[in-house]
Amino acid sequence: MAATPEILSKLNIGSGMNNSEIIAALVNAEKAPALDRIEKTEEQTENKISAYSLLKSEISIFRQTVRTIKDSNAASHVGATSNATVATFTTTGSTGSDEIDSSLVVNTLASTHTLATGAYSSSGSLVGAGSLTIDFGTWSTTSSANDTFTANSNSSVTVNTTSSTTLSQLRDTINNSTDNAEATILYNGTGFVLVIKGKSGASNELRVTPGGGSSSDLTNNFSYTTSTKNLTQTSDGVDAAFTVDGISMTRSSNTISDLFAGYQLDLLATNSSAIKLSSSQNLSTIEGLLNDFITSYNAIYASISAMSMQSQTGGEAGPLSGDSLARRIQRDLRNYTSESIKGYENGPYSLSLLGVKTNRDGTLGLNTSTLQTTFEKNPTVIDAVFKNQLTTDNADVSVKALGVNTKPGSFSITKSGSDFLIDGAAMSASGSDYTSSSGDSTGLILTITDSNLSSANVYYGKSLMTLVDDSLTNFLAFDGDIQNRLSGLSDNLKDLADQKVTLDERMEKLQQRYAMQYASMETAVAGLKDTGDYLTEMLKSKD
Repeated sequence: MAATPEILSKLNIGSGMNNSEIIAALVNAEKAPALDRIEKTEEQTENKISAYSLLKSEISIFRQTVRTIKDSNAASHVGATSNATVATFTTTGSTGSDEIDSSLVVNTLASTHTLATGAYSSSGSLVGAGSLTIDFGTWSTTSSANDTFTANSNSSVTVNTTSSTTLSQLRDTINNSTDNAEATILYNGTGFVLVIKGKSGASNELRVTPGGGSSSDLTNNFSYTTSTKNLTQTSDGVDAAFTVDGISMTRSSNTISDLFAGYQLDLLATNSSAIKLSSSQNLSTIEGLLNDFITSYNAIYASISAMSMQSQTGGEAGPLSGDSLARRIQRDLRNYTSESIKGYENGPYSLSLLGVKTNRDGTLGLNTSTLQTTFEKNPTVIDAVFKNQLTTDNADVSVKALGVNTKPGSFSITKSGSDFLIDGAAMSASGSDYTSSSGDSTGLILTITDSNLSSANVYYGKSLMTLVDDSLTNFLAFDGDIQNRLSGLSDNLKDLADQKVTLDERMEKLQQRYAMQYASMETAVAGLKDTGDYLTEMLKSKD
């Protein structure tokens, strides 16, 4: 093992220098700049991790505000009735600009055709083997054995039983076989009764026909046909009958969504004196929601601005200064005011049409005069900002399903020969269902009940609040940009820690090399001193 460099010096036979201090100074001179660079980068990385963690939390808070606004189901107008025990009148969709002031009299409430079996000893009682076919339609009367039944367009359903089928199993089989009837079991005080209900209205009544070869138990207990009615009718199927502004009308349900566009009328009781249906502007609510959005937006925008601030004279740069992701997030935030919202009539629209403006510092403000003007002239803009939309302007056209690739937009339906076209492209037909296979409407399935339909429009819109929610969710996703950046920064910290270890190892080797070199130097100096002493003694002897 090499001698410590200063041992010879201490014995007064070396250079006399403190070699350990010299070596330490040389090593530190080489180590300090590299270590300073690593530690500076390490500090910057830790600051970025803290900044992105804070930003992620602030985006989550902003998203919660947006979701609260979206869930409010806000519309430009709200509906009301003068007597909520008779009927309610609520907003469901795009309400338009019409002020509603109408009278309502409810003559009859819609009811559901209901059939019941006799009492069984338990829900596990056997019903007998065979089959039951359930049809849906209208009975001319519902009590005699000589009436007639006219089926509606709903497909009949057949359920099969075996000798081991129980009452509860038959109930489940009916419920699993159709959405047009519902079976339940109740205890009437002496036994268990199977109750079968159709949908409400006079045209949704039930006919139950046992199949040929069914057991006598099944046939004798479950027939409800023109000739045999072994099931007991407990309630007739009746349409709701009412008048609005003196105009008589009926509906199969007590929930009516096609009376006034964008409103739902729920009939609750009959009345002899007219009650009032009305609508009013929802300006104060919309203004409050916009201010909530602006306040939350400004908070996160200001935070990103501070984090991204460039170095000023005498000041430090923000932890995300020059960071491309931070700039992109802030740019996306700014785009919210000019985002093109498609799928609404006479659109597309943008948030700026409601008076939301961008200030010089990038924050948002609200011009209430512009908001008031929009309310009066084009309330559809309010729906585009706050409410998703999926509707048509023709009662003979309804949306059955959206495709995975269906994009928001307004689509024109026309007819050419025997084909229905959507934005000029033919749709494939399956009965009364038509499917688009091209353009933004790809995958959209429409049900068209009038084969002579000449034109219609379909509106599929994602509100601005939904678009903002989607954008923020992408930023917050576990594999999103922010999380990926945090993971990358964490990996950088690990690399910097490894660089420190590598630097220490390199400096240790450098110190060992310097120690050997200085030890060699001290040995050489000692040798020179020996030679000098020898020469000195030799010269003295000559004197």
